[in-house]
Amino acid sequence: MASDSDDEIENIKKRKLLEMERRLAAMKRTQADAPKKVEEDPLTIVKKHLVGRGPEVLEAAFSQYPQATMEVVKYIANLYRTGKLSEDIPGEDLYELFCNLGIPVRLETSITYIKDGKRVPLSQRFKAGED
Repeated sequence: MASDSDDEIENIKKRKLLEMERRLAAMKRTQADAPKKVEEDPLTIVKKHLVGRGPEVLEAAFSQYPQATMEVVKYIANLYRTGKLSEDIPGEDLYELFCNLGIPVRLETSITYIKDGKRVPLSQRFKAGED
């Protein structure tokens, strides 16, 4: 009788071991497939579609409002992924979007004029007038 119960216990152990090996193999297969399904970073997606001064506006927004800007970037990236948005985004449109969302992005600006074929900052014009 003892041998019958020992055989039965051995059979149960073998079945459990086989089941664990199957689960492990299945987990390895799903982990191998997972890197293929990794989606592109939202920031990378949006940066690919920025034109003109778009990258400058985005960088200024990130430096001034990092969390809010990341939420906007995630939303825009989702629009590209779903196909609801396919056009490139000019810097002016991105700036207007941030302003409409209540995120006043401040950009570095300068006024220049052309003198003798060269672009000269207006501040130099004022300095020259003082002399």
